[in-house]
Amino acid sequence: MSDKVKEGIIKNINELSASLISIAKEIHKRPELAFEENFASGLLASALKKHGFKIEKNIAGLKTAFRAAYSKGSSSPVIGFIAEYDALPEVGHGCGHNLIGPASIGAAIALAKSDIKGKIVVIGTPAEEKGGGKVILSKKGAFNNLDAAMMVHPSNDTEIVKRALAAIDVSVEYFGKPSHAAATPWDGANALDAMILAFNNINALRQQIKPDVRIHGIIINGGAAPNIIPAYTSARFLVRALDMKDAQEVLKKVKACFNAAAYAAGVKAKITVGENAYEVFKPNYPLAEAFERNLKSLGVKIKERDEYKELGSSDIGNVSQITPTIHPNLDICHKQIPHHTKEFNAAAGSESGMRGMIVAAKAMAMTGADIMMDKGLLKMIKEAHKRG
Repeated sequence: MSDKVKEGIIKNINELSASLISIAKEIHKRPELAFEENFASGLLASALKKHGFKIEKNIAGLKTAFRAAYSKGSSSPVIGFIAEYDALPEVGHGCGHNLIGPASIGAAIALAKSDIKGKIVVIGTPAEEKGGGKVILSKKGAFNNLDAAMMVHPSNDTEIVKRALAAIDVSVEYFGKPSHAAATPWDGANALDAMILAFNNINALRQQIKPDVRIHGIIINGGAAPNIIPAYTSARFLVRALDMKDAQEVLKKVKACFNAAAYAAGVKAKITVGENAYEVFKPNYPLAEAFERNLKSLGVKIKERDEYKELGSSDIGNVSQITPTIHPNLDICHKQIPHHTKEFNAAAGSESGMRGMIVAAKAMAMTGADIMMDKGLLKMIKEAHKRG
């Protein structure tokens, strides 16, 4: 029965492929930044509505977030597919999010067309790159009723399980006093001196932190002109670690670095910690292994797992803390092409990118079918999530 169902799912996605590719290419042509993805979210929601999904827009107060649901014969289990669609400044879809949404809706529609009983949900999640759309959605309970959630991220390598670092956004502003830099510099209080000291303090702090911790930042405002003592400067930093408690402890030290710099330069500091911290990703191995089996059955070769390699952060971590979640990477380009580049943007719009998207849709739908047909698998998935 299982093989027959999966053959039907593959056939369904093959029939949908032209439509999914068209959607992915249209989103690729019109990159939209965080919380502005009106075209992309609308296109994905419309495609789901056409196939009988009930659509809720503006969920959690986010105008480009949506929830699409389809029930067939039963209200459980509830399988969630996550769609992303935001782009990056300057490099467009340099992270391939134009492929993620179409892959997820393709999986959902193909599964809905099968004879399996259960509920299928697609959650459209804006602002992964900046703003933490899934963090906001998580706080509002958008993922609470899912038995499992999944999405596939395009990459330059195929990785079934990949850890993600917790990430806390923190900004600092320094307020000094302007004066003429040549005539009366002693009358000023230099906010740029404080900023430079802050960066130097953090560079010294790096000697005393764990290997998995990352602290990195940029100066947003460094002053107005070289002949004016800067009265105002600002910067934005990210503090990351493999454990949220470690990230929070390091954040305390980073704040101390900021305050010490203000004291030394004789200026005032204002520190603002972002509300939407990204949690660490919590792997679910039974769910990941089910996906891996399906991916292999589609002819994809998978190397040995190295889940701690080249780590970043994603708001999918917040989802994984709530419900069993997978976030595998799927190869669409040469390994030498990094994410967040114009070259990766080109790959995301290429034939290779489209092929990867279709494979991702098939593997996710087949995994959803496994969960819906195999109560034992679902039990293993839930038990693994509880164990942490």
